[in-house]
Amino acid sequence: RLLRLQQITGGFVNTDAGIQQHVSSAKLNLLKELLDDIIDAGKKVVIFARFLAEIKAIIKMLESMKLGYSYITGEVPNEQRGEQVRVFQGDPDCKVFVAQIQTAGLGITLHAADTAIFYSVDFNYANYSQARARIHRIGQKNNCTYIHLIAKGTIDEHVLQALQRKEDVAKIVVDNWRIYFE
Repeated sequence: RLLRLQQITGGFVNTDAGIQQHVSSAKLNLLKELLDDIIDAGKKVVIFARFLAEIKAIIKMLESMKLGYSYITGEVPNEQRGEQVRVFQGDPDCKVFVAQIQTAGLGITLHAADTAIFYSVDFNYANYSQARARIHRIGQKNNCTYIHLIAKGTIDEHVLQALQRKEDVAKIVVDNWRIYFE
């Protein structure tokens, strides 16, 4: 049920018959407004999303906006992922990097952007933390901004609260580790 609820807030749901249905464009419309502002300010941006249907809709929107982009999902072969990162980092016309949070959260540097938008996330704090770290890397010259697209009154709020609680626990353990060994 949690998975279905998260899919719905992203605008899509898979029925029990295996058919994917588009149910809302609310987050996509908000994302478009944010991108207009960020790109108008001369910045690059990284967008993290959990589900392939969301990523495909985001890419379709970027193409309609005529914005240069690169992307990594689980469908992108490993040998092509480095090139996707290189294009984003080095090509001034490539303004957006779209990343599936489970796939592109580790081991890549995306500091050409100082803004990350979380279209959707999962309950995994490690995925979330690593995704945030993609733009907050050595070489980053600006303060980093993280934007979460949250559908009010939905599972999105619960997921973000759970991630914040997990972060609090992680910080307590990391910052105060000595008290556990006394």
